[in-house]
This record gives sequence, structure tokens and C-alpha cells, in this order.
Amino acid sequence: MRLLAATLLATTVAACAQTEPAGDEDFPLSPYEHVFHGVPANGSLPDIGKADATYPVKSTELLKDQSPVKDQNRRGVCTIFTTTALMENLYIKAGATNPSFSEQYLQWAVKSQLMSLPNSEGSNISDNVQAIHQFGIVTEADDPYRGTQWTAADDPDCKPDGTETQQLPSKCWTQGDPPDAAKNAKKWFLPAGHFINTTDIKAHITGEHTAVGVGIDFFYQAWNHGASTLPIDRSWMHKGIVRYPNADDVTESHKERAGHGILILGWDDNMEVQAVDKDDKPLVDANGQPVMQKGFYLFKNSWGTTVFGDQNSEAAGYGWISQKYIEEYGTAYVVSQLPDPNGGSAPSQATCQYYCRDYGFTAGQCQSGWACDAEGACLAPTADGTCPMP
Repeated sequence: MRLLAATLLATTVAACAQTEPAGDEDFPLSPYEHVFHGVPANGSLPDIGKADATYPVKSTELLKDQSPVKDQNRRGVCTIFTTTALMENLYIKAGATNPSFSEQYLQWAVKSQLMSLPNSEGSNISDNVQAIHQFGIVTEADDPYRGTQWTAADDPDCKPDGTETQQLPSKCWTQGDPPDAAKNAKKWFLPAGHFINTTDIKAHITGEHTAVGVGIDFFYQAWNHGASTLPIDRSWMHKGIVRYPNADDVTESHKERAGHGILILGWDDNMEVQAVDKDDKPLVDANGQPVMQKGFYLFKNSWGTTVFGDQNSEAAGYGWISQKYIEEYGTAYVVSQLPDPNGGSAPSQATCQYYCRDYGFTAGQCQSGWACDAEGACLAPTADGTCPMP
């Protein structure tokens, strides 16, 4: 089965960043039900962008504020990597130097502390952020990521039975508990986050200057994934190009429905890619003219840098995905308040200075207890948490 082939491979399978996978030995995904667990319907979320708002035709400004692309290897924990990528972007914006947080520890915190889908591997970005907000996580150095699945060779209780609905103890998905040294290490936190409508991604990036975590319905041909039952062209995967899916791709992909997590940080409204049909042939209209898909988001992936997006126009390991795809088949999650760059659970003076300097706040404008004076300097909140007057 395609999803199991991507998520329940034995530990002897080579890491996806080392050799290009083929067929069933392809980049790992998560069950659709896990990525969208408890997620509100996109249409139920209010629009934060103004109807007459205008945005740059192309935006890649957040590229400079990203940590290095990581590789989830053979585990179906894509949203965990999306969440740490978002966290690292927020800490960089808050003034931290080279932050790198532990996906290994976060997976344990989500399953064993927050108790979200504890007997399954996947999770969603909202629960991941909540685990960090409530319990904190450690750095990558304190609990390094291990990219292979646990099997019965690691623990007799961790034996896959070949079904997509299999329930296993949490330890099978977290690889046991973190070492005591990691449990006792310094914890790093995030402010609480919230969902936004996918049509408001540009509004958030433009107004908040931070990236957006997105969970998506996965379409195999659109991603040129090796588990597709329809023809694919790997050259598009190397470019990191993900088209809007055709109807046959949607039908085929939903037979083995999967989800994925990515971090959106920019866009190009003028970018065009020719659509393809179910046979991976370029589409033309009745007049023989190419049928083009226009408008793509720039995103950071978690499949390493040597195959997916290794020829991307912006940076290795990044991709371009159809804006229409995201708006129709995605769910967007953001953290609108920057963290304390020193790891505390409340914003710091440096974070407040960032708001005053970069968000263009005017004197007396209030944001989560912080305010700015006429010169753009930060005024600390009062003892009762209200904004001081300049």
C-alpha cells in the first residue's frame, strides 16, 4: 500500500537524502486524518486580509530568516518538521542565533505529554505548537533526531501488521522516552498560535513578516512522487515544482489518501507552469494553446536537499506549489507573536523592539501588552498586563 510503503519502511532502507528513492521506497508522508485531525473547515475561518489589499507580485524576503533544510528521513513526521521550521523562523526573527530544535523531542512531547493521537505516528501543526507552548522542547543537540522507524527489532511491541489503521504504543512512534539528560535540559517555548484562512497567507506574511505552517491533502502525480499510480516526471521534483492536481490525480490519490506538512514563506504571482493530464502529457486547449497554471507559493520542505528541490530556483530543498492547490486543499496555521529569543515562555524586550521597529506600530498602538513610543522604542507592559501609555 502506498502510504504504508512511505511510512512503515524497515530501518535498513537507505536515507532519502542519500539516494533518490524509486517506486514505493519514496519520500515519507503522514495519514491524511492525522494532518487534518481537529482542523476547522477553511471556509469557517474569517478573512484577515482586506478585499482591496495589494501585495507584491513576488515575495521571497523570508528566505534570509530560515534555518537550514532538514530531512525527516523514513519517518512520517512531516508536520513535526514543519513546526520546528516555523519555530526556528520565529526565533530567528526574534533575534536568536542559529536556532535548531529537536524533532525527536517534539514527537515525544506531542504523543506522551499532550497525548495527541498517542498510538499513531502523525500529528497536526496546531497540536505540535500547543505541545511546545505548554511543555516546551529542547534543542537538537540535546535530543538528536533518529530517522528510521522502530520495528520489532527495537521493541517486540512495535511490529507493523500491514494496515493503515494500526494502533501501536506511543513508544513505537517516539522511539521510547528521551534520555534523562534531554528531559532535564533547558526548554524552549512558543506563544500560542491559531488557524487562518488559506486565502490570507499573503496577508499574514506581508503584515507579520513570519512564515505559515500548512498541512495539505497530498496528490502523488502533482508532487511527482514515486508512489503515484499515474505517470510522473522526476525532473519536476528536482525543480521542486508542485502543480494543481488534475481530476484523475485527485481520484487516484484519494484511494490511498495521505497528508504532508510544509512551511510557506513567499510567492510568485507571475510564475507559470503548464498543466499536465493523467498521462503526464502537457495540456493544451481547443486552439492548441498551452494550458498554464499561474501563481505559486514558495515553501520549505523536509526531504533534504539532494533530490527534492535540489534544482530549485531559490534554494535547495525548497519548492513552488500552486496557490490554487493550497487554497483548496490546505490548512494554514500561524504564530503571530514572536517568542522570547532566550527561550522563555513570554515575549521579551527584544521581541517588543522587533514589533515597534519592523511592524510600523505608531505611538500608543497596543499588541499583546506591548506598546511603542513615538520614536519606535518599546514600552514594557504594566503589572496587570495592559499596554502602557506613551
